Amino acid sequence: MIHASIGAVALRLETTEALFSPRGVDAGTLAMLSRAVIEPGDKVLDLGCGYGCVGIYAAMHTAP
Repeated sequence: MIHASIGAVALRLETTEALFSPRGVDAGTLAMLSRAVIEPGDKVLDLGCGYGCVGIYAAMHTAP
């Protein structure tokens, strides 16, 4: 289980050793998300999403 805070977003993610960076969100992903501007109505495609950190973060910033 990973607990991560990205900006004002707190995430709790279940992962496995078979996925990339299984013990915490990697520095590159954190850097990218700290600079990303995701607004309601945007569409985001997360390929190779692993445990879904980027997709979950993006979903919290877009409309359903």
